[in-house]
Amino acid sequence: MQKLISIAIKDTLVYFRDPGAYIGTFVIPVVFALFIGVGIGGGGNNGGTFRVDVINNDTEGVLAADFIQQVAGASDRIQLCPQATVTEDDPCRLDGAATLSAEDALTRLSNNVTNAYLEIPTGFSDGLAAGQPMNIIFRTNANAGTQTVVSQAVNAAAVRLSGTVSTAKVAVDTVAEVLPFSDDAARESFQTSAFDRAAAIWASTPFEVQVVEASVDSSETVSGSQAGLGQSVPGMGSMFVMFTVLFAAITFIRERKNWTMQRLITMPVTRWQILGGKILSYFVIGMIQFLFLFGAGLLFTTVMSQINSGFTPLYLGRDPLALVMVMATFTLCATALGMLLGTLIRSEMQGGAILNLVGLTLAPLGGAWWSLDIVPEFMRVVGHLSPVAWAMDAFRKLIFENATLVNILPELGILLAFTALFFALGVRRFKYD
Repeated sequence: MQKLISIAIKDTLVYFRDPGAYIGTFVIPVVFALFIGVGIGGGGNNGGTFRVDVINNDTEGVLAADFIQQVAGASDRIQLCPQATVTEDDPCRLDGAATLSAEDALTRLSNNVTNAYLEIPTGFSDGLAAGQPMNIIFRTNANAGTQTVVSQAVNAAAVRLSGTVSTAKVAVDTVAEVLPFSDDAARESFQTSAFDRAAAIWASTPFEVQVVEASVDSSETVSGSQAGLGQSVPGMGSMFVMFTVLFAAITFIRERKNWTMQRLITMPVTRWQILGGKILSYFVIGMIQFLFLFGAGLLFTTVMSQINSGFTPLYLGRDPLALVMVMATFTLCATALGMLLGTLIRSEMQGGAILNLVGLTLAPLGGAWWSLDIVPEFMRVVGHLSPVAWAMDAFRKLIFENATLVNILPELGILLAFTALFFALGVRRFKYD
């Protein structure tokens, strides 16, 4: 056992002797995980509130004001900017400014200061009342929460306003066919009354839905930063650990080519000690990479939460042991796969191509780039042919569902089954020359 550990330590030190190994093992994975995680999470989402800049070019229009009011009232998570009253906490982050230009709004949206931008054109109310099609400008960022909360609020307000106007128009046309109006003033007066009546019916809430809010632990709420980095940190970690460990296959090829492996056999060590030491070496490297990436994600969100209230520290679940078990099981599985591929590859050039293909196929297929919840059902089935999918299922249970080790035993069992299969095939095919 001591000789096996000595070989593992030697190979690990040789790996980190190359300065480029630090970049590939630590820097690049962290940059990818943080960049993608912040992009998915929309910069933290201001603690669950969505900022929407509103440019109203129809300031005198009643329908424009009604439309804006409906959007604002659709959800208490929507903060329209500029706000009616400038407050000290400045929720719109306008530095006390009471007005906002269209150019400023676009810049704020591009810089992720806001989540959406809404512009109402001049003559919106008059055109809509006259039955003319009117277009509003609505732009959002890529945050999935914005697409759900803000987009639904705008669509609901548009449907309600359109329905009210259409109802009033139908009422006017119906009355005009039976009893023509004496003049335009009478027609306009009746149309106004019909609109007000239709709006009152819309606002009367024909049915009610009783909503009961359950109190939950704040650690269980999913903020923007949690949604983004909770996916990207384990996802990018799984992908880059797999790349690191898979490329152990090239090491086997290189050592056979340089006769290093053959010389080791002549020393007073068994073949199993040599093979076990090399496998242990890459397992340790993969675990170091995993732990470093998770630690970097936790440190980044903790620091950002002190700077920007929209960020919350990354929540990694309530069972650290289970989290480490997933890392270890997946790393062992990837090591076994790398060993198996090493018996199939004949040259370093061929190995680089095949390993890149395998890694770039298994990672997205298994949900390392995006959650498998957003793909069709048949793709979820296909995706679980990749060990990455089972690791990501376990990570998501721990991070988003507050699961424990008992809850992820099925995923760990399947990963171990993959590991046993890959090791059995790899050992059977492995040759030292």
